[in-house]
Amino acid sequence: MLDRPETPFHRPAQDPQSRARHWSPFLVKRHLIEDQIGALSDARMEDGEIRARSIVHPMCQDAIESLTPATEVTLNVLLPGETRTVVRDNANRIELCLQGEGRVSAGRDLEVNRHDVWTIPPMQPFTYEVQGSKPLVWLSYANTALLRRLGAYVKETGPFTLKEETKGVLTDEKKSAYSRHGAPDILMPDGIARLRGYEHLTDIEEIDSRAMHWAWRDIEPRLPLAPGEMAGTDKRNIWLLYNPATGRRQGTTGTYFATYGGCGPDIPAYAGDRGHRHTSASINYHTRGSGSSIVDGERICWEEGDLLYSAPAWLEHAHYHGPNGWTVLTVQDHPMHIAMGSLLWQEDMTGPIYSLGAGEGQKGYVSPREVGA
Repeated sequence: MLDRPETPFHRPAQDPQSRARHWSPFLVKRHLIEDQIGALSDARMEDGEIRARSIVHPMCQDAIESLTPATEVTLNVLLPGETRTVVRDNANRIELCLQGEGRVSAGRDLEVNRHDVWTIPPMQPFTYEVQGSKPLVWLSYANTALLRRLGAYVKETGPFTLKEETKGVLTDEKKSAYSRHGAPDILMPDGIARLRGYEHLTDIEEIDSRAMHWAWRDIEPRLPLAPGEMAGTDKRNIWLLYNPATGRRQGTTGTYFATYGGCGPDIPAYAGDRGHRHTSASINYHTRGSGSSIVDGERICWEEGDLLYSAPAWLEHAHYHGPNGWTVLTVQDHPMHIAMGSLLWQEDMTGPIYSLGAGEGQKGYVSPREVGA
């Protein structure tokens, strides 16, 4: 049992170093992932057990397994003839197909193939099926770790049905009977602040949040991947997989953005010796090529099929692709920080720090900052 102080009152932390120690960058090599895929494929499953394993950072010391303090990344395998129905929960997920092809049913049917990305919204039951004769293998990035650390993770078992009273247009009677439509909304004397009835907290405006799918075949032609090909008006080095339900948070889900980035062979890598930093944490899965990243002064070499916790919060980092170019899927908890107002960004380590979303943002970005410079 932990020793408890005699009083719960403590002086507020003044020293920035008093915050929790940064989790270090962490590389998971391709061969380890492939070994685990083989082990999961060969394992005999008990009733209700799924072929999945969490990828756990060595600095994760509590019982909540995760790759970053906020994000659980799981490796999943489904064999031909198997179907996985998942209980619904209040987490949001980005999924990346590594091998095989399948169908994901999550309010709508999605046909997924290698390197495709899709999302599962919170409280949406979803089912996986294999299409074809090969196993379906995918990575799942979820905010379950953060929710568990907050004591706020909730999951349910089926069957799941919507309440009928949530459907259709509200009657005038319902609008006036303690819903947001009839609740008070009073402007305060300063002309800015408002005083609102409690109904505005419990009857929040709905948004159209559904499962979404970005097929690699639709993304690949928009990346400059041919030898010597440069980015231009029709092709960019980085594309955001954007979900309109996230609005100004610029997310793929409410917690994360996913970007696909890359370039072709013979494009000079970034040649600077300084990187950039941001308070959002970043995870890279390298789908093609090889190279290295320097994170907080440590050089980490990576290649195709490697997973890298590439940017712990507020640590300086830079990425350097090799002569054959690269493609990479990056998942970052950027939208979560926008929602909290805590997203800081410093592109030039000798330049200004921007509070993104609260004022002027970083402009003039050229990936990777200065090509060949």
